[in-house]
Amino acid sequence: STIKTTNITHGSNSGTANLVLASDGGITYAKKPALGRQVLEQFYSPCDGSVIAASAGNITIGDVDAAVDQTTSYVEVPGSSITYTPPAGTTQVIYEYRFHWGAGDSIPLYHIKLFLGGTEVSEARHTQYAGNRDQEVYFKWAFNIGGSAVDATGRVASWSSGKEIKLEGREYGSSNEVSLFKIYFWDGSTNQAIFTRPSVGITAIG
Repeated sequence: STIKTTNITHGSNSGTANLVLASDGGITYAKKPALGRQVLEQFYSPCDGSVIAASAGNITIGDVDAAVDQTTSYVEVPGSSITYTPPAGTTQVIYEYRFHWGAGDSIPLYHIKLFLGGTEVSEARHTQYAGNRDQEVYFKWAFNIGGSAVDATGRVASWSSGKEIKLEGREYGSSNEVSLFKIYFWDGSTNQAIFTRPSVGITAIG
């Protein structure tokens, strides 16, 4: 059976709608339930050029389709860049980027920097080493919203328009070569140069 109504009211609140049901199925509360911190928006996708429908508009994920050799100069890590506007009420944005790299040398060393809106989050610096020539990297960082801005941790006083989040990376030296998105060991053989695609995502909490 179906019950049709536009609002639900507590018996003690004469004439006051506590819960309003919209024609599109949306619900409006007179008093928001005390549910604590909640996930307001979340997505996670392979870096394949997908378009994600987010609260502030579509986000196009980078398309990474080949291995990329690194150098001793910092360059943007392909697929890591997202320009994001969180929903109203967001107090924390969690950024994630997963990728694999295969080494070109026996002592591979790779440095990673995180940027928010063009400013480095210096306390998120990371050095990766893989003695086995293959390494899976899960980079994750939380940007807190509110209070005084702190560049070193990525805290911002407010976030109401698009800010670019991205990673930059470089090799330690010419004898520490790294190739992103490439598997070195596979099926009992070495130096296979098999492509493996990275993934990127965002979780907004409020």
